[in-house]
Amino acid sequence: MPRPPRHVASSGLASVRVRGVGLTMRGWWFLGSGVTALVIAYLGGRAAFVFVGCLLVALPIVAAVVTAVRRPRLEVTRSFSPRSIPAGSATSVTLVVHNRAPGRSLEATWWDAVPWYPRVTGAGRLPALEPRSRRFASRNHVAVGYDLVPPHRGEFLIGPLTVLAGDAFGLATSLTVVGEPQPLLVTPEVVPLPSAGFTIPAGDGEATLVQRRAAGDEDDIMTREYRSGDAMRRVHWRASARHGDLMVRQEEQRSFPEARIIVDTNADAYADVSTDHTDIDPDSLAFEWVVRMLASAAVHLRRSGFLVSIEETGHPQLDGLGAGRRRTWGDEEFLSRLASLELTDELEERPTRSPASAGPLIALIGTPSPETVEWMLEQRRPGELAVAFAVQTLTSLDRLGRSFGALPEAGLVAQRLAEEGWLVVPVRPDDDPAAAWQAVVVETGRARGTD
Repeated sequence: MPRPPRHVASSGLASVRVRGVGLTMRGWWFLGSGVTALVIAYLGGRAAFVFVGCLLVALPIVAAVVTAVRRPRLEVTRSFSPRSIPAGSATSVTLVVHNRAPGRSLEATWWDAVPWYPRVTGAGRLPALEPRSRRFASRNHVAVGYDLVPPHRGEFLIGPLTVLAGDAFGLATSLTVVGEPQPLLVTPEVVPLPSAGFTIPAGDGEATLVQRRAAGDEDDIMTREYRSGDAMRRVHWRASARHGDLMVRQEEQRSFPEARIIVDTNADAYADVSTDHTDIDPDSLAFEWVVRMLASAAVHLRRSGFLVSIEETGHPQLDGLGAGRRRTWGDEEFLSRLASLELTDELEERPTRSPASAGPLIALIGTPSPETVEWMLEQRRPGELAVAFAVQTLTSLDRLGRSFGALPEAGLVAQRLAEEGWLVVPVRPDDDPAAAWQAVVVETGRARGTD
């Protein structure tokens, strides 16, 4: 089942949790040496060793007490620039640390927690900060930061901040956890796709006027008789003079071609799903290619003027971006939803195709089940452009044939789709989505005889 989504939130004020105060290696050596000196003084009757032993024992104890009393009492605000990044990009993390203690803080070492190996960022130095007062307002806080490159898309919790402070002699330290984790949104990368050829067979885009031509004067096509309630600014005076009656301009009619994208989110459709998932590697490289192509294709088609609908073969995770909101959701909202798109279980009941829909049909699949393939075939109307990008892995090729139980060849699914008029483009997880899209442009161009 998909993981629960974590929504992006602005960073807030931090809470402080003290992990504890302890001795360093040097402190333990001091303590051990002091105890040894006292034992020698007792067994050997040497009074000088009593003084040395007491001093060596007292130093780390006093250092631990001072470190505990002066432990950092900090407040942190974490911000990301930018707050949302595409996979493979870097964001700058800025931490503004305030001293909330009545006295001057100790110099410290800090690091931030991250949800992937090695679980922490590189250590940095935190200077001593003045106490909280108007007199030291400008020296009461400091800004530190680092650059972060997440390993893949997703919603990651960054933080909390860990501060390690110690005494001047390096005998004791206090470890303090400051703040709460803040979410960082990593969206799929949007690859620029070739614009020529692909959209032409399905329509001219929603921003293109429908041009109608007929015999006679063009004014007759652009005008109609005046009706009660029509605004006078729409009166076409030249046509009115010719007809002898008031004529008004007709409203321009626009076409709204639709594009549907079927995305295979069924976990059983991807043979490379890792059972030993780590935070560095995604669950499935093949599925990551599908999500990357989904982001690129949907953004490309919308910018080309299409109304885009998305259907999932697994349990729906993009309900808020359904047909009712195709004209209102923006690219940023769409990509944010894709950041948390996960592999899930296959749907038992799938929605049927709307008979009024028209336009290209695109499928992004792994190794679909026979039921999924048959459902996909039902979605295409005769003469409609249908393209399937089939992500293949070395382990999935055998499964492709075995899943149907008839032919052991890996291309059985592609053959079944091709027989029904689909254009099947086999790809691998390391292929460039733009190159795969270009292959469709070339093939559709050949089919129209433009090459």
